[in-house]
Amino acid sequence: MLVILAVFMLAGCGKDDKPGVSVFMIDENSDPTQVSEQLEKTVQEKLGPDIKVEVIASPLYNPQKLMVEYAAGGHDIMIIPEEDMKNYGKLGGHVALDDHFDAKKYPEGVFASKEEKDDKTIDNTEHLYGIPVKQMKLFKDLKYTPDKLYATIPISSKHIDDALKALKAMTE
Repeated sequence: MLVILAVFMLAGCGKDDKPGVSVFMIDENSDPTQVSEQLEKTVQEKLGPDIKVEVIASPLYNPQKLMVEYAAGGHDIMIIPEEDMKNYGKLGGHVALDDHFDAKKYPEGVFASKEEKDDKTIDNTEHLYGIPVKQMKLFKDLKYTPDKLYATIPISSKHIDDALKALKAMTE
């Protein structure tokens, strides 16, 4: 019994128990690595030490890489091209942001997921799923405002509340 207890205690040693927000960025028309370091630093400063922020940017656009990043489910915010945002959104891949952001302010990020519901009907209800990077204050300050790039929270996010705080920090 003591051996089992010791194993569980050791398993937790050295582990960072702070909640975190992982942000993944990829774009077809620009290189997000040019702002990823400053983005991470600025969001970290806004959120404080209790929420660890990590920004990972891909210098080249690759749809297979994006698919792997979604499938792995390790990111809390995805900053991706509009077409990908809408395609993954229509597959039920994103958290609706209506309750946290004004959909009227970001109409380009509003669409119906068209998911098939349990009763086999199609969901045609429109929701805000993505916020245009070009409208986010932090990206404006960094002078990085690609036209068709959106920030969204994947349904697989393990830290949705912290991801919402990070998105708010990017927009304010």
